[in-house]
Amino acid sequence: MRVKAIDFVISHVTDTREAVRFYRDVLGIDQDFMDDGVIKGDGSQDTWTEFDTRPVSLALVRWDDEAGRPGIALAVDDVDGAVAELRGKGVEIVMEPADSGSCRMAWIKDPWGNLLCIHRRNDGTCG
Repeated sequence: MRVKAIDFVISHVTDTREAVRFYRDVLGIDQDFMDDGVIKGDGSQDTWTEFDTRPVSLALVRWDDEAGRPGIALAVDDVDGAVAELRGKGVEIVMEPADSGSCRMAWIKDPWGNLLCIHRRNDGTCG
């Protein structure tokens, strides 16, 4: 497996609408939201909102069990191949590879419990 770039950093939250208000109104992140036809990114989705803070975006992800834990999305060419390789090395797979509509992703944990997203955008871009 070869990591090409960091695609986004993740703040796991219990309420994406409230998180958008905090990051936008309190912290002053005024960048546009990602909108690729799947992720609307305007804060109205209950599970995923992404600020377009290129070169690395900021994703606010509702994942109650992981709230308060950050995550990092690592861009790879082949998510399924990377997961198979990591599984062979004993890495904990939290979520098997799946299509989100705009990307293919899987979730793993490092030995300290940090969440990492193994990720590939459908358009092939990264970073």
